[in-house]
Amino acid sequence: MKKPKNIPLTNQTKKYQNVPVPDFPKKVNIGIQEDYCNLACPKCLVFGTNKDPNFDISKVATSSMPMENVIKLLDELEGQNLSISPSYWVEPLVVKIFKEVAIEAKKRNIPVEISSNGLLINEDMAEFLVEHMHAISISIDATTKETLIKTRATDRLERIHNAVFLLLEKRGGKDTPRIVVNMTVEEANRPERDEFLEYWIQHVDAVRINEMYTHQRSVDNLVVTRDRTPCREIYDQMNIDFNGNVRMCCLDGFRVTNLGNVFDDGIYKVWHGKKFSEVRKNHQEGNYGAQPFCESCTLWSGYNIINEKTEGNLLIRSSDSINYYNRLDRMESWKDEIKRNDLEFLPQ
Repeated sequence: MKKPKNIPLTNQTKKYQNVPVPDFPKKVNIGIQEDYCNLACPKCLVFGTNKDPNFDISKVATSSMPMENVIKLLDELEGQNLSISPSYWVEPLVVKIFKEVAIEAKKRNIPVEISSNGLLINEDMAEFLVEHMHAISISIDATTKETLIKTRATDRLERIHNAVFLLLEKRGGKDTPRIVVNMTVEEANRPERDEFLEYWIQHVDAVRINEMYTHQRSVDNLVVTRDRTPCREIYDQMNIDFNGNVRMCCLDGFRVTNLGNVFDDGIYKVWHGKKFSEVRKNHQEGNYGAQPFCESCTLWSGYNIINEKTEGNLLIRSSDSINYYNRLDRMESWKDEIKRNDLEFLPQ
């Protein structure tokens, strides 16, 4: 057996040895139905060609989370100052009970966030989303049809654009939902990066631009020069599969980790349970090798925001592989209940 590798603690990493754990995660992804998506984007770790060649979602025993089980989760999460997403790998609008979940969450004042490819957003759906969502991120990844085919395996760029503008139209002058567009940068679309930002920042509340990562949980050619620190995700987010099993993070679309079952013990007990606590302890002590899923991962450096600056009308928040361009005149759409807990900025 390979001996776990400890990383010597430096002054930078020592300050994370007592990171506070909130009572509940700030965001909960509920994988209600994770076995089908309406696109097969090449970059996708679950449905695309970027996935682990040894993994096939169609051969994994799977099902859907019954609505009564979703209700149990929502009842526990009510009043906890967090947000939920009804999926974490699939297009949320293909989830058969998506609207029911959104309606029940709204009854309990639980904000709902989604990340969508936009293709299923027509006028009726746009009206529903504006009424029930707190944040909507549309992944586009291109400025031309030719590039969209390479990045998302579809040429329906006009339809996706129309979806964004339909959401903006239906929202009108309201603060919510927060409307964001996303570009995952890879070789095919890198020359379009600046054009993408310049175009979309005129229209939406924020633009997210991030580097593409692989199923090995790394970004090609990313050189991380700073000391490794604990990953934000284990302090900030919970990912629940259809059967109640909790995964290490949203990157585990392969279902290889299990930190407990929320239907057996509840969200709070799993979040503060032995397995989650052990993961956090290992991260705080620099013992990343004790968690095989984390050992070679470099995406911790993407999740952990390390820089904020203002340029003109933009608040730019950055990590090693992600940049968020937030319009200062639209900051009212970034409500406290959907803000994440950035590890770098937590009180030490």
